[in-house]
Amino acid sequence: MQTQISTSFLSRLKLLSENEQFAEDVYSDTLPKLLNNIKAVRVYGIIILVAIALVNYYFNYTYSFFVTSSASLILIATLIFINDSHFKLLRFIYLFVFCTTICSLTFIEGLVSGDYLYLFVLLIISIFIFDFKERKFLFFSYAAILFCLLFIFTQAPLHSVMQRLGDHEERVTFIGNVFLSSIVTCLLAFVSLRQNFRNTKKLGEKQEFLDAVYNTSLDAVFIVDTNTKIITDSNLQSVHLFDVKDNTVLLNKSIANYIKNFDEQLEVVNIFANQEQAWKGELTCLTASGSEFPGYVSIVPFENGDQILKKISVLDISDIKKAQAELVVAKDKAEFAMNAKSKFLSNMSHELRTPLNGIIGTANLLLDEASMPEQKEHFTLLKYSSEHMLNLINDVLDISKIEAEMMHLEKSSFNLKTFFDKIQSLYSNQFVAKKIQLLFEIDERLDRYFLGDETRLSQVMSNLISNALKFTDNGNVIVSANLINANSKQASIYFSVKDSGMGITEQQQKIIFNSFTQADTTTTRKFGGTGLGLSISKNIIELYKGELKVESKKGEGSNFYFTIKLDLQLNNKNFVNEHIVSTLVSLANVKVLIAEDNQVNMLIARKFLQKWNIKPAEALNGEEALEIFHKDNFDILLIDLEMPEKDGYETVAAIRAINKDIPVIAFTAAVYDNMHADLVSKGFTDYIQKPFRPEDLHRKLSMYAPAKV
Repeated sequence: MQTQISTSFLSRLKLLSENEQFAEDVYSDTLPKLLNNIKAVRVYGIIILVAIALVNYYFNYTYSFFVTSSASLILIATLIFINDSHFKLLRFIYLFVFCTTICSLTFIEGLVSGDYLYLFVLLIISIFIFDFKERKFLFFSYAAILFCLLFIFTQAPLHSVMQRLGDHEERVTFIGNVFLSSIVTCLLAFVSLRQNFRNTKKLGEKQEFLDAVYNTSLDAVFIVDTNTKIITDSNLQSVHLFDVKDNTVLLNKSIANYIKNFDEQLEVVNIFANQEQAWKGELTCLTASGSEFPGYVSIVPFENGDQILKKISVLDISDIKKAQAELVVAKDKAEFAMNAKSKFLSNMSHELRTPLNGIIGTANLLLDEASMPEQKEHFTLLKYSSEHMLNLINDVLDISKIEAEMMHLEKSSFNLKTFFDKIQSLYSNQFVAKKIQLLFEIDERLDRYFLGDETRLSQVMSNLISNALKFTDNGNVIVSANLINANSKQASIYFSVKDSGMGITEQQQKIIFNSFTQADTTTTRKFGGTGLGLSISKNIIELYKGELKVESKKGEGSNFYFTIKLDLQLNNKNFVNEHIVSTLVSLANVKVLIAEDNQVNMLIARKFLQKWNIKPAEALNGEEALEIFHKDNFDILLIDLEMPEKDGYETVAAIRAINKDIPVIAFTAAVYDNMHADLVSKGFTDYIQKPFRPEDLHRKLSMYAPAKV
């Protein structure tokens, strides 16, 4: 029974020591405070030596007085000049001083003086002031003291030969030494017993604390022998959770009794086979009455002496599982309701569009026919109202597609500059009518073809421009687009619509992208609209893997912007102005080397160069380019940046080691900040972007080979 209690307490102690050095704190607290207060020992030693020195002075024991006073002065000096942090040095000094002093006094006064008794006191003191963890020094101190005793009893005289001591003086000296050594021994015994009592009480309090922590845990905790799988201890929660009378029912039982199909749980079985491995997961647990409940189980190994134990914590997650099941049901219901709503909106939108198309078509026919002025005004109003309703229905249809995840982006070729030209022509009259200036700032590098959904991108820009027009009473609206960077396949493009209108507060900015939401309720009454435009635009940009954002201050206008990536449409014929190409002059006699791994790009470059009477040397990679370069003299090199074997940078570095002056033009689709400066720093003379305009390539060649033209 005693072994059982001891194992239980140590097990609980180990549980807490997983996260803190609790067991070590308990051990250190069991040592007397005298161990940790070496200054007290120093003071006691000085007092004893000074007392003996005074006695020797009184009896005129010259040699004894010299020894004891010298030892006292040494200890006083250490007390003043050496602090407790130099613990190891102080131990050596004390051991040396006391042993030397006691041996010297014994030789001076003789064995009958009883000075050797202090060596036994010193032996006892060493037990208290030396750390048991430093066993080598502890054994060294024992050996030194015992050696002194042996040396004294074999070599010291029985009576003093250096000082004349009568029988009475010898008896008084012996009695004094016995008295002092007894007093010190009793003092040490008292301090030790008192501290042991305090430590025992403290250990009891800590055991009560550990029991409280152990038994107030919300988890059922089992201490299980790893080898036998037998429960050696458990807490109070395990009694409640597993429906037993008390924990004695659980003790000495296999943990397999309380985990369903324990032997079939391979992970758990392997955990017990591997003594040092931990595990956590969900298991079905069994109570003593046979009922089941889902438990979250964690298994953590720890050592108790030579024994390997497992701490198994079990948390009843029945409520969590029930809540999860309810959430799944609620989620299914919500998804069903969302799908039903989306289908309803989609169906209704389609159904409403059919008669609206008829109304709009009829209104257009009536406007084309001869009619009275009053009727034409009514027909115009009818057309406007029906078209406005059609736009609203289209918005509802789009949002239903988005919610049903049925909206997808098309991939078709379109020119971005032309794209913005169309938008400008579409909105120019409306801005003129409202006397608002519409400005377009389009990067010239965007005058090329991209692959994307032009219709959806136009829908986004139209929404943003319409909103800017709607909420701006004076000033201007600036539409901008800039090429941020590009490679041979994709380009990152920044779009922005900035107005000088009424602006949006920070609170309103948090909700304007939500469906059916506008900045405030007065907006709907004053300007109309469903509040779907920004929500639809936001979702379209997210389909492009971008994010629609806004920067705005109340009364200072707004800036809606986003960045998306569009695939490049390479080698599009519309990119080339045939009239300009036909007027370019011949570049005969200019020797050009092209390094390009893409066969299509090589073919296009070759055809244009041949039109200008240039027969270029061709290389498909950097290594091949270097070989050709070594064999002939060239006027200009066109080097692609991305090539196998050696890329453009490595190729140019090798060329510059041979020829520092030959013009080298980077032939690349990449775009990034400070591109020209970066390429020049790496050895290139200039660059031309793909897909290139023939006139640009011709201009570059003419610039760097003027003497041959």
